[in-house]
Amino acid sequence: MPRYTLRRLHKLPSRDEGLRRYTVLNTPGMLVGLSVQHEVMRPGAEAPVQVEDERGTLVFTLSGRGVMELDGDRVEVAANDLVHIPPAVPYGMKTLGTSDWTYMVVQGPAAAVRAATG
Repeated sequence: MPRYTLRRLHKLPSRDEGLRRYTVLNTPGMLVGLSVQHEVMRPGAEAPVQVEDERGTLVFTLSGRGVMELDGDRVEVAANDLVHIPPAVPYGMKTLGTSDWTYMVVQGPAAAVRAATG
């Protein structure tokens, strides 16, 4: 029995919500708490500003171009650009140009839940 997991993108389920392709790559038992996604946004598509309170996020552009709103700043990204978004930093995304924006999103495990104080 192999000690690794191989998943081919064309065999994984996808959904379409303004994205041409959206695939979650992690499966039960793989690096607990780590989330890896492969996304392809249509030209002109956008994701509204959001905040991940307990998880850091990496966005690695594979092809195409996009613009990210990062903590109020506008940052353009293209192939081979890597963006690290720490927890609690607001970010939004939009495709630039007339081609798809293809990128990977990696999120670390959520921070440990703190016990409520009395």
